[in-house]
Amino acid sequence: MEKELEKVRKRTEKRLEQYRRRGSASRPINSALDHLGRIEGYPTKNVGRINMKGLPKPIRVIGYIWFGFIGLMIISLIYVNVRDWLL
Repeated sequence: MEKELEKVRKRTEKRLEQYRRRGSASRPINSALDHLGRIEGYPTKNVGRINMKGLPKPIRVIGYIWFGFIGLMIISLIYVNVRDWLL
């Protein structure tokens, strides 16, 4: 029982140390909103980046199709504009 208690103490100290090392910019202003964001899955780091490999496969496929469609529309728009400009 003493070993288990020591493991719990070490784990608690490790988590407290990790919490203390966090910068002031990463601390939430409102803990209730921070909790809500964690429950709903709001991204907290690298908000501007999309990690496609971390998403489920069907959503990745839809994302690849969507980005491909947007790319083809941009290319076709450029082609049509250049063709009309030359003719």
